[in-house]
Amino acid sequence: MTPTGRPGPEPSSTATPPEDQGRLAELLELGFVSSPVQPLEVEANWQGDSFALALERPGMGTRIGISIRADGPARAEDAAHGAFELMDRLTSLLNRYDTGSALSALNDRGTLADAPPALVEVVDRALDAGRRTSGAFDPTVAPLVDLFGGGVPRVPPNDLAAAWAHVPADHPVALLAPDPADLKEALALVGAERVRRDGSRIAFAREGMRLTLDGVAKGWIVDAMAASLEEAGIRDFLVDAGGDIRAAGRPEPDRPWTVAVQDPWKQDHWPDVIGLFRGAVATSGSYEFYFDPERTRHHIVAGPRGVSPVEASSVTVTAPEAATADALATAVFVLGPTAGLRLIEATAGSECLLIAPDGARHRSTGWTALSLEGR
Repeated sequence: MTPTGRPGPEPSSTATPPEDQGRLAELLELGFVSSPVQPLEVEANWQGDSFALALERPGMGTRIGISIRADGPARAEDAAHGAFELMDRLTSLLNRYDTGSALSALNDRGTLADAPPALVEVVDRALDAGRRTSGAFDPTVAPLVDLFGGGVPRVPPNDLAAAWAHVPADHPVALLAPDPADLKEALALVGAERVRRDGSRIAFAREGMRLTLDGVAKGWIVDAMAASLEEAGIRDFLVDAGGDIRAAGRPEPDRPWTVAVQDPWKQDHWPDVIGLFRGAVATSGSYEFYFDPERTRHHIVAGPRGVSPVEASSVTVTAPEAATADALATAVFVLGPTAGLRLIEATAGSECLLIAPDGARHRSTGWTALSLEGR
C-alpha cells in the first residue's frame, strides 16, 4: 500500500523529494545499528490553520513514514519523534534477526521465563490469529521460511538492526528446492499448539522450534505508534510502515487519507485507491521477498503443507487495527481466493482485495465502498 495524502482518486505518492532521495538511499544501504537514524523531512508547512508535517526514516526493514496535521510545529514534531522512539524500543524486543532481542532469546533457548510484556502480547496476538484463521496464520513457520531462504535467516542489507524480511525483491537468490529430509525435519517443528504461555513464561514443546512474528508484529508496532500520536493530542495522522498503515482523521477538511494498492508487478499502475478516515490497511505479497525467480518460494508459508501459496500475488486487507489487518492479509494469502474471502466476510470490520497471478481481482462485499476509483 502507498499513502497518497491527496484528496482525489488519482494517487500522487508522498515519496521523498528528489533532493533527499540520494541521502535516504544511502542511509538505507548503510543500515543503522548503534543509533537510530534521524527522520528526513518530507513536508513541513502551514495549511490553513493546521501545520502539516511528514517525516520518513528507515526501520523494520522498510521505510517508515508519519504524516501529521496539528495545531503547530512543536506538537507535530514532538509527537512524531516520540512515535519513532517507541518504534525503536519495540523493534529491539520483537526482531528475530537481532541476536539481542527478547524474541531471539526465546528462539535460541526454547523458553523464556520472564518475557517482556510486549513480547507476551504479540505472541498472544499471533496465537489468537492462528486460532481465528484455523491455522492459516501460523507464527511457528520460521524453520520453513529459513529453509526456503537457504537454511539460515537471510537479512537484507537495508536495515541490519531491524530486518523483518529475508531477501530484497530486486536481488532474488536462485536456490535449489529444499532437500526432502530437511523439509520433513522443518515441518516437524511447525505447530502453534506447541507454544506454551503461562503468565510471562513462554516455552516451546519441541526442541528446535522458532517463532516468526513478522505477520503481526509490524502491524502491532504501527498500532502502538498510532496510540502514541493520539496520546500526544494528534487527531489527524497516517503511519505507514512499508504497507502496514494506520490512519485517523483526515489530511484536509472533508477529505480522507488516500491509499493506493501496490501493483504486484510494479508497472506504475495502481490496482485500486481507497479512502481512509480511521482504521488500518495491510498488504501481503509474494513480490517483495522471494527466494527463487519464479516466486514459488517466498516468505509466506502454509505451515501444514510446507509450501508457499501461489494462488495470490497480493492480498490487501482493511481492519480497525494494523495488527489485525496484517495477520488477516497473511491468512487470506495462505487460504487463497475462495476460503480467504469467506474468512473476511465472517470477520466484522474487515474488507479485502486479492490480486491473482493472472491479474484477476477478487473483492470482499464491502471493498467497493472503500474504493475511490471512478468517483
